[in-house]
Amino acid sequence: MNVKRSLIIVSALVLTITVIQGYRMVESLGLMHQGEPHFSGQCEAVYGVVGAEDITIDQAHKYAYISADDRRATRANQAVSGGIYGLDLSSPGASPVLLTAAFSEDFHPHGISLYKNQAGERSLFVINHLSRGPDQVEIFDIKDVDDLVHRSSITYPALIAPNDLVAVGPSQFYVTNDHAYPPGHMMQMVENYLGLALSSVSYFDGAKGSLVASGFRYANGIAISPDLKTLYVAEVTGRKVTIFDRDLSSAALSKRGEIPINSGADNLEWDETGNLWLGAHPRLLDFAAHSQDSGNISPSQVIKINGSVPLHCCHL
Repeated sequence: MNVKRSLIIVSALVLTITVIQGYRMVESLGLMHQGEPHFSGQCEAVYGVVGAEDITIDQAHKYAYISADDRRATRANQAVSGGIYGLDLSSPGASPVLLTAAFSEDFHPHGISLYKNQAGERSLFVINHLSRGPDQVEIFDIKDVDDLVHRSSITYPALIAPNDLVAVGPSQFYVTNDHAYPPGHMMQMVENYLGLALSSVSYFDGAKGSLVASGFRYANGIAISPDLKTLYVAEVTGRKVTIFDRDLSSAALSKRGEIPINSGADNLEWDETGNLWLGAHPRLLDFAAHSQDSGNISPSQVIKINGSVPLHCCHL
């Protein structure tokens, strides 16, 4: 009798855990999301870039920097060099211009971050997924808006699966690791579909790098407030943006709160009036299908955040 009761209890526990995990998967992947387009404005497509991944804007110069890499070609073992493109936002009808043609053939950019010091000097920080060798962060000094001069390449052990980064100094930056395991490891798929909170954020202090925060569900975009005191981390399968207080002397992070998004939170970018904008994927399986085949359409969202509240959201 005791054995039978034990089996019943164990079976009930397994069933309960299965139901809870199933619900978490449905929620994190957005399988029940039924969004409808509700943007009343007008969107204009900008052509000339294959595999655009991240974008940052130099508001003072009305100039955008776009990281791009043909990841479908890479998955097909036909990798081609990616690049950083510049787009003059002050010129209607302008097309993106490749700025890194002379840099390296083994250049596969991902997240990017624009840094400006007190003297007004600017640098562009870029995640580079090398075909040969460990992932790196490339730092380019901006001599003119369309003139990037490579300064250094940085790698360190805590750069596990880098996705995005934000610069906080001339050689200092935070990076999101979207997985706890490196690319190609079978556990990456387990992390994705079980929504495991294993990804992390690392910090490079100018000399060495280390992990400074963990427990994220697919950490992706990252941004910092203009005073460098508040850090924001977008979580794709967590469907939220997590907020941290940052210690200016030690660069240590302490969690302050969360902003629920109900979408797969991706890249973050500030506008000139102090609002934080978020690109997002409400249906992650659709996005995964689109990443394999451009013929598979994936809905996207742009979300405007003011303070700790998502104010506006438009389906595209």
